[in-house]
Amino acid sequence: MACNCGFRKKIRQAEFGYIPKRSVYLDYNATTPVDPRTLGVLERMCRNTWGNPSSLHLSGIESWNTMERCRNRIAEYFSCDAEGLLFCSSGTEALHGGMWGYTAKHPGSAVITSVIDHTAVRHPVRLLQLRGKPAFLLPVNSDGTIRLEKLEETLRRFSGSIVVISPVNHETGSIQPVEEIHNLVGRYGSLLFFDSVQACARMNPESWVPFCDMFAVSGHKVYAPKGSAILWKRKDIKLSPFRFGGGQETGLFPGTENTPGIAAFTEAVSILEGELEKEQVMLTALSRDFLFLLEKAGIPYQLESPELRVPGVMCISLPWVDDMERFLYTLNEQQVCVSRFSACSNNIDGPSRVLLSMGRPMDRACTSVRISLGRWSKREDIFRFIRAVQEYR
Repeated sequence: MACNCGFRKKIRQAEFGYIPKRSVYLDYNATTPVDPRTLGVLERMCRNTWGNPSSLHLSGIESWNTMERCRNRIAEYFSCDAEGLLFCSSGTEALHGGMWGYTAKHPGSAVITSVIDHTAVRHPVRLLQLRGKPAFLLPVNSDGTIRLEKLEETLRRFSGSIVVISPVNHETGSIQPVEEIHNLVGRYGSLLFFDSVQACARMNPESWVPFCDMFAVSGHKVYAPKGSAILWKRKDIKLSPFRFGGGQETGLFPGTENTPGIAAFTEAVSILEGELEKEQVMLTALSRDFLFLLEKAGIPYQLESPELRVPGVMCISLPWVDDMERFLYTLNEQQVCVSRFSACSNNIDGPSRVLLSMGRPMDRACTSVRISLGRWSKREDIFRFIRAVQEYR
């Protein structure tokens, strides 16, 4: 296998001739296509409400009023308190604001996550470990759920901790038992912080929001343009800023708010409210078709995602693939867009850390592919994927 850097350079410089309408996009977990309905709101804001929301003149006040209406509308969808909802630029920034903000305010508290959570959570935990702070990466079961006995053991040693987990895994779509975790965390006087960037697009908010003390959501996972996100926290939770500047967003996220992005994010949430249930039904059927058609085409595969997973996300392994880089290159040649891991990962080849942590054998962890479907996925996409795989074989 070529080195990671060499393959990235090779695949980025290759002239595949990407044409969106002719390509098959199977990577909704990395980022969703922008819904055109959110672009209309974005454009109107850029044309008509461009003022700085901190400015005390008519243009700034109108921009501020619009932003506050957006804050209230998003809070309404999540059934949470608008006062605790803060705007920022990305899911990573929201997560850092919550984690660093809490540990700075409570220096003796531990930070706890799982070994399969996103790098935006795991890397700060590892940094805290290197600094000698109490921080823990807990093991998971074969279905990707956190081992509750290990969590309780850690909470018993470190009360007042902050537990940071994703209700939905970014690679396998596995669902955590959020109510059980919430009850356990509360029993030991600790806080539960959800990395909800995947859960938001695929689960009804009432199935996870009531079971956390803070959560982070990113707009580009729910069909809005990149550059807008939220951190919500209970009003009684105090956080210290992890960077400094103006006093925007209670001083936690200083800098001029991205009001066009916030408005587009709000429109995306409104669309999601009206269409999520229909999308869940469609994605459940399409996922079932995907696995059935793979078998019908005679393509050997192993489904690595557990039975309890969100609609539209499947991690499969193809142990017969002898060169994963060539396999991914072939998919690109055939205009099929898929990922192996999180888009934030530095790796392309090698084993899936998530699958190894779930106890999968090395040959399967080294040949895994994440399929994530979404709002505009269709059955023809499955046939195109199958043809691309057959081209490699």
